Amino acid sequence: MRLENVTIGADPEVFVADSTGSVTSAIGYVGGNKVCPRPVKDGGVQEDNVLAEFNINPAKSKMEFIHNMDSVMADLRNILEGNNLQPIIIPSYTYTQEQLREYGPNALEFGCSPDINAWSGKAVPPPKSEGNTLRTAGGHIHVGYDNPSIGTNEDLVKMMDFVIGLPSLLIDTDKLRRKLYGKAGSMRHKQYGVEYRTLSNFWLNSNELMSWVYDKTMWATQNLHMLPQMLEVADGKTISKIINRSKTDDAKAIMQELNLEMT
Repeated sequence: MRLENVTIGADPEVFVADSTGSVTSAIGYVGGNKVCPRPVKDGGVQEDNVLAEFNINPAKSKMEFIHNMDSVMADLRNILEGNNLQPIIIPSYTYTQEQLREYGPNALEFGCSPDINAWSGKAVPPPKSEGNTLRTAGGHIHVGYDNPSIGTNEDLVKMMDFVIGLPSLLIDTDKLRRKLYGKAGSMRHKQYGVEYRTLSNFWLNSNELMSWVYDKTMWATQNLHMLPQMLEVADGKTISKIINRSKTDDAKAIMQELNLEMT
């Protein structure tokens, strides 16, 4: 099965730091919110908890995808630099209670929309923020295609767990983020398709990694017919355990058996 007229977008989050490199809050410096992002040339920017978030216009090619990513990241960087801040691409950071209270009530608000677990088909409630000083940054991928359906969305996310989620463990060594977000099969159904929510923001660090994410996502959309044979090697319970527990050796073993290359 091949999905038709595929577009790929993203809405990553980044931490911000002051001029000394100390991690701080984006609240009050970026503008925009989830309901009404601040428009920039090739997407939008907004504040999300203490993080800065941006979204890109959906892309129909890898060149357009990387262009949109670079363009919106540059606009966000300029906005931050105008406030003597800078973006920091790390998947997680633990603040102090004093810092979060100083940043105000928005620093305690977590996402209100629950994730769906593609492997179970069940909703996953958002984490509780009370008493929790850990904050995390996602690197979510949005896939649009013709005639989207719940079943196809879930199959695509399962495939993306195989071809992106497993190998990401070998690149992204952070293990704290999945205490809150980014477990295997994390997704949201969208009118245009699906949002894959397992990855952190690690892939923002280079155009090579952006290219890798695009290529693997596109490959998944064109090879859904291979999912049954992959599931014969590792079922959802196995994949979930590996990703959720950051079991890199097991990820390597499955990738080797399925001939899933990093490139």
